[in-house]
Amino acid sequence: MGAVFRLLSHHGNSVNLMKDFNSLSGPWIGWSIQDGLRITESIRLTIQKGIISGSGTDKDGEFELQGAYIERGQKVLMTRTYTRTTEPSQEGVGIPYEYVGSWDGSFVSGRWHPRWNQYYGGPFEMWPADATEELRIELQIEVEEEAPLVGAPR
Repeated sequence: MGAVFRLLSHHGNSVNLMKDFNSLSGPWIGWSIQDGLRITESIRLTIQKGIISGSGTDKDGEFELQGAYIERGQKVLMTRTYTRTTEPSQEGVGIPYEYVGSWDGSFVSGRWHPRWNQYYGGPFEMWPADATEELRIELQIEVEEEAPLVGAPR
């Protein structure tokens, strides 16, 4: 069970800072580790009664998300599928990637892997974004897309 932080108001009343996951539709940002590299992501989620849907972008391309939030245990289960990639061949389009994480009241953390290989993958984190942070992440994604790949011929 995740920690619940409390803040005392100036009246001495306790205020619960743990956000309700089901009320957090909108922009999210995050990162994942792939082959030792940290990849930033910009995501737009719709969350209704535990059903998650959305879309996003990262340096690898554009993707869609489908999943569920299980309140008991604060589990987040999502499948990400790329609809367009940065690869000229469009390799990777349609391949499902599983994301299994936990909501702690402020962010989701867990592991991702291709559906066909649970041993490949890495950690990820994602959290609701404010407008300023979302713009900063979008600019960072653009810079990552323009950067040469490590070990790529120049």
